[in-house]
Amino acid sequence: MNRRYLVDTTTREYLCVALQKGQVWEPTNQDSLSGFMDTRTNKKEDDFELLTGEYNDNAFFEKWIRNSTNFLFRY
Repeated sequence: MNRRYLVDTTTREYLCVALQKGQVWEPTNQDSLSGFMDTRTNKKEDDFELLTGEYNDNAFFEKWIRNSTNFLFRY
């Protein structure tokens, strides 16, 4: 299953924001999105950015969780 994530590369926290079911993307965790964005401590800095990406479960595990992601947020 493919998922779309927002990843804060500074804190390495992430949020899954959509799931792909067939050819259709369905939003997920939308109730947590504003809280996630509000808690970004560095959001007022000029170079602030979040990484966004589309990953299948195994690729995301290999790229982020296994390589030091320190916070699992509503997978």
